[in-house]
Amino acid sequence: MVYKIIWTLRALDSYVSNMRYLEEFWTEKEISKFASLVEKKLLLLSRHPELGSSRNKRHSNVRHTVIHKRVSLIYRVRPQKKQIELLLFWNTYQNPARLKIK
Repeated sequence: MVYKIIWTLRALDSYVSNMRYLEEFWTEKEISKFASLVEKKLLLLSRHPELGSSRNKRHSNVRHTVIHKRVSLIYRVRPQKKQIELLLFWNTYQNPARLKIK
């Protein structure tokens, strides 16, 4: 069963912010490769939504997976609706204390 990918506004904003950061410090080839990694990961998640690790026991449907060693994707699985809700693209260089998922 293929799950539908839903982008939240926060996920879209964090993706764009990461891409802007990459544009400053990476080459076009590296940026293109990163975008391709995101596409491949989303395709994989749509087929295997439980692929990522659970964030905690209280919110077992919130999961995270590594896109690149510097960027992780945090998402929520909604099995009843057959949806994956993208919550945030997290740059691993950021302070983890700032990471709050609702």
